[in-house]
Amino acid sequence: MYRELSLVALLAFLPNGRASADPIHPRADGAYWHHGSDWVFPEKIGEFVRVGIPQDVAGSEDAVAHYACVENGTRNTAAVDVYPATSAAAAEHEAAPAGELSESAFQVGEPGALTGTRRIYTTKTAERSALTGVYIINAGEWRVTIRISGSRLETMDAFVRAQRWDSLAGH
Repeated sequence: MYRELSLVALLAFLPNGRASADPIHPRADGAYWHHGSDWVFPEKIGEFVRVGIPQDVAGSEDAVAHYACVENGTRNTAAVDVYPATSAAAAEHEAAPAGELSESAFQVGEPGALTGTRRIYTTKTAERSALTGVYIINAGEWRVTIRISGSRLETMDAFVRAQRWDSLAGH
């Protein structure tokens, strides 16, 4: 009996395999693979280069990678968040930045492929006008939110469309 109780006590204090498992794995091509969603975070997307290693968010199934590029002397950034539709942090991933809003439907891939919402926020300063895009794509059990800054909508849209949508589970 003592042996059984010792085993139960030991098992009770072992970390949960799901919570402690590394959800993001490097690939030979320089990309990273998120095993929960099958999402691939490439090393480079257009002119944007991944900054650092993608991370899980607070030990959850949520994952994020950051990208940056310089266009006309201005550093543009992008954050690509992948998370389950049931994520407790979904509202944070989709939060609105400051600025004037225009919202529209947005499609990635061929007609009938994934669609979502594109929200463009415009802020104006004395020197220039800046855009922030928040793209929210629903794919079954998974969501992808891309928050990107830039001066040209075409560049922002191209970054979103160039993602590895074919790798997303449920797509």
